[in-house]
Amino acid sequence: MSGITFEDPNQMSRAGKWLCFLAIPSVTGVLWLLWIFVLRLYLLRRYYEKQGIQFVKKCYALVGAEMRVSMLQGKNKSHDWLYTERPTDLFGTVRGFSVQLYGTSAELCEELIAKTGKHVDRDTPALFSFGRLSPYALTFLPINKWRFRERKVTLTRGMKDNQRLYEIVARQAEEALTRFKITNGSGATINIRELLNHWTRESSGEYIWGKNNVNRYLEVLDCEGQLRCLPFMTALNQTFTELRFYASRFWNRVCFPLAALPLTKESRRLDHNIRILRQATEDMMTTPEEGAVAANVQEANDALGIPIGMTRDDLVTATIAGLDTIKSTVMGTLFHLLEPDNLTWRQQIQAELTGLKAEPGDMYQKLSHAPKLNAFIHETLRYEPPGSLINNAAVKDFDLSSTAGRQYRIKSGTRIVTCIHALHQNEATWSKKVAEDMAPLHIFDPTRFLRHGNDIVGSFCFMPFGKGPRRCPGQGAGVMMVKVFIAAFLTQNSKCRMSVPENQTKDITWFNIYSKATFDIHCDDDDQPNPVPYQAS
Repeated sequence: MSGITFEDPNQMSRAGKWLCFLAIPSVTGVLWLLWIFVLRLYLLRRYYEKQGIQFVKKCYALVGAEMRVSMLQGKNKSHDWLYTERPTDLFGTVRGFSVQLYGTSAELCEELIAKTGKHVDRDTPALFSFGRLSPYALTFLPINKWRFRERKVTLTRGMKDNQRLYEIVARQAEEALTRFKITNGSGATINIRELLNHWTRESSGEYIWGKNNVNRYLEVLDCEGQLRCLPFMTALNQTFTELRFYASRFWNRVCFPLAALPLTKESRRLDHNIRILRQATEDMMTTPEEGAVAANVQEANDALGIPIGMTRDDLVTATIAGLDTIKSTVMGTLFHLLEPDNLTWRQQIQAELTGLKAEPGDMYQKLSHAPKLNAFIHETLRYEPPGSLINNAAVKDFDLSSTAGRQYRIKSGTRIVTCIHALHQNEATWSKKVAEDMAPLHIFDPTRFLRHGNDIVGSFCFMPFGKGPRRCPGQGAGVMMVKVFIAAFLTQNSKCRMSVPENQTKDITWFNIYSKATFDIHCDDDDQPNPVPYQAS
């Protein structure tokens, strides 16, 4: 057997030196990676555990609790459900090679939000998800850079034309209900997702970009890699949803940047569609429609000298941010309304809407004075928030106070964010901050908002859209859209019923932006008993 021989001892010495030269940086690199991704993570976790912060069960190095998250997703629940156990004011886990802390009490979250922009600021995995569509949008940027505050003001002002919004959403709701024959006695059966996909896309697209501007078709790649010609809003909504679900795969959750790398055929397909959509929005900005949100925001930003690319990304995010969250909220609201146990609520809301229509004034203003409808929608948002708050991270070391007077020392680089799911289920906080005479929070009961609505909405117990400088600028528009659709639906469908798929049990019927739960609407004949009991299709 032949091998390598060294006749000259000096030659052997030189080879050894080269091996050492190559080995030293290799070993150093391995040790550095070990420190960054394992030892440092372990030590930081132990640092917080010594302060009394508990971590979720089955939370391991590197992969964190992502195996449990996968199980939750199979039950149509988001990862936020992990933190509703809330044994402490801060609840920890490992996400993406970093420690993640979730605030679970109103007092601690109020202090945390007050530190936004000073001690904590934006650091979100969403940048590798749907952020690929609009990486320079406000959603993904720190507060003290990139002219954040000026852009937030112009975007918020641009979305405050409630009269125009109402007119668009009401008309689109009527057209969608007519198109799908959702009316008393039509005999139609329609899947709720199909109906709401159409309505949210048409309404949001026209409101942000204008009716004519958004009426264009794009050639994008479908899941099979074939070119398909789709309406702009359909292509945008599908790409947005596909980006979120792709980033939500196991290894992309473990290492966030993987989702944005062109390592798979699907990622490269999404990159192609992103380029097509970004070019389309740039073209639309060259022909702004008077009165549209895009035209108002673009005019204000141009006057301030804000780069057009930033304006484009803000408008893209404003367009897509509400699509799935509004759809999920409407689905949840209708699901509870159509349950036989809530028949009384349904009848009361219908009577309330009938009374409002008989009163003088503009309906878009009168909907603000519909206490039963508002209470029902708010309870839907409390019971199952459609989305999560986007992540922040500590930009410097700071102290955070707990309800029991404990001081937590937060280290720079730690991801930390309010967990709205945990807040909305925290019995101790609600009893202290709102009232003790309420139904348990695991029970769906809109009465709590009828009795204590102002106290709840004004507190840090309830924040489906966030609070503080990071509060969603489209909150008002989103709630208005939900109200208008529910009002239109109940007006035309006082005798409809629903059914769910046979394999979709009630314990997996949740409606958030990652859920695949659904149900059908049945518009039975007028002589059909009302309501037909909840049943499987």
